[in-house]
Amino acid sequence: MIRIIATLGFAIVLGLSACSDGTPELRHDETVPDDLRALADETWRDFLSAFPGRQNCLPSPTLHAAWELDTRARYQPETAVLTVRVPGTPATLRSELLHEFAHHLEFTCDEHESLRSRFLNAQGFAPGTPWFDGDSWETTPSEQYAEAVVELVEGRRTHLGGIRLTDDAIDVVRRWGQGP
Repeated sequence: MIRIIATLGFAIVLGLSACSDGTPELRHDETVPDDLRALADETWRDFLSAFPGRQNCLPSPTLHAAWELDTRARYQPETAVLTVRVPGTPATLRSELLHEFAHHLEFTCDEHESLRSRFLNAQGFAPGTPWFDGDSWETTPSEQYAEAVVELVEGRRTHLGGIRLTDDAIDVVRRWGQGP
């Protein structure tokens, strides 16, 4: 019971953490070296600028760096922690950060549900396609959405692995990010 209360208290603190102007901040744990911290902070600011209408539902996530990880990055929705594998090139780390920031938004903003049917339609999925299921990473709508966020912020096609994004899908994400 004490563990549950402590975990809930931690989650509330994470959710309420923001800069003095109300903007959600990116937190870093002790594993994050200074150069990654600077890159991550810049990338977080760029991410937020693409979603000005959704910052009100976006709590502050925490960044963790891992020298060993079975993938390049991952997001843990239960703790709002995103982990990136280091070292990496700035371009790769930036893309991975943006991808995981997209998952953070997807899991923490209830309003995200309103984006999904339009995104699925723009990407050519059948209505009612499960958001988190696919035959592979590349065919999972949630992963395609996260890659659309990377492209929206970067302004170029940076994704690999066979995901093909439509201009309409990126526009759906852009318009949704502007707010209601």
